[in-house]
Amino acid sequence: MDVERNKVTGARLRKLRTEASLTQLEVASRLGKTQSFVSKVENAERELSLVESFLYADALGTSYDILFEEVHEGLVDAGLDTLPKR
Repeated sequence: MDVERNKVTGARLRKLRTEASLTQLEVASRLGKTQSFVSKVENAERELSLVESFLYADALGTSYDILFEEVHEGLVDAGLDTLPKR
């Protein structure tokens, strides 16, 4: 798990959620998950799969493009927009 990238992702998802005036519980309900799931994603304790990312965008009431652009912008700002060397 890439904690630094997950921190950026979680922060950007939290930003989108608050801009949509949604609580963690509301997003969780839309996802069919628990509030704890949303909290773990926002606090970099849990990664989202690609499919979950699409579902998360829907739950936030936004487009996939906006979600991915928002996360990418955060990664660029943090200097984390390239893949780590393996």
